[in-house]
Amino acid sequence: MDYKYIEQLLERYWQCETTLQEENILRSFFSQEEVPVWLLKYKALFDAAAVKQEPLGEDFDKRILAMTEEQKTVKARTISLTQRLMPLFKAAAVVAIILTLGNAAQAPWEWGYEDPKAAMEALKADSLNMGEPVQAENLVDTVQVMAPTLQKY
Repeated sequence: MDYKYIEQLLERYWQCETTLQEENILRSFFSQEEVPVWLLKYKALFDAAAVKQEPLGEDFDKRILAMTEEQKTVKARTISLTQRLMPLFKAAAVVAIILTLGNAAQAPWEWGYEDPKAAMEALKADSLNMGEPVQAENLVDTVQVMAPTLQKY
């Protein structure tokens, strides 16, 4: 027999494109004793003798109806407005964070002085006047101002 035709029928069978006649051809092919080795894995699927069909019985309808009636209880839960809008709140928070980071990235950073010499001069001329002799009047004023801060420690 032409095995290519059987392989084509199998491909069409897996794509649900076979007719009833073509499926009967497959069943008759796999019911034979001699089936190629590479097609043996499909033999159990199409072997008509292996398929047992039980009759449905008189009480089949009653059993199916009983199973469907058991599942009539519906558990509904109420969702509050806050729970319903929670995804929107989360999305708004993400957008706010992204916009804030974007604005922060675009803001010009001022590091003080562009010229290092000017920065050093400003540091030297700071309120403590480092490098100059300390006058007693300035020292008393500085201690009085810093006394409440020092008492904490």
